[in-house]
Amino acid sequence: MNDSRFPTVLYCVLLVLGVLQWAHAYPQLPAVMASHFSGYGVPNGWQPKQAFFAVMALVIAVTAIPTFLAPRRLPSLPPERINLPNKSFWLAPERREETFRFFRAQMAWFGCALLFLLLYTTSQAINANLPSIGRFDWQGMWYALGGFVIFCIVWLIHLLRHFQNVPESGISSSSR
Repeated sequence: MNDSRFPTVLYCVLLVLGVLQWAHAYPQLPAVMASHFSGYGVPNGWQPKQAFFAVMALVIAVTAIPTFLAPRRLPSLPPERINLPNKSFWLAPERREETFRFFRAQMAWFGCALLFLLLYTTSQAINANLPSIGRFDWQGMWYALGGFVIFCIVWLIHLLRHFQNVPESGISSSSR
């Protein structure tokens, strides 16, 4: 799946849903809210709610750089600045565009997973500060972190296997 359109749309949908949740919860939150929690969900750091949401918006905005901006800039780099297994094969003129299309799609999927984790974490912090909920689901947070770690491992294996596997027809007699 080398098309980055679906994960890009998914990223945007997740972002819109997250912002809608923030907008809905914002008026219900205290002026100073618990913003950091121990591994067992006990608050151990506080912030004004304006600062909390500003920091979270900044963190999410910064994650868009490796998710969307860096993969778009990558094709403009000279090949010697790109670290890639079997670089001469994957950056050959007949495969170059497909290689970068694959990379853009994979980075967009990574961005979706990262955004989901950030929005889930923010949601838990919001829930802990809402009078109607008042707790941070620390077990759910550990599951979300574990899921993200598993995603990262599978994603990395997929990425590495893709670039390490060179079709037999793509190997020249001089590179054997």
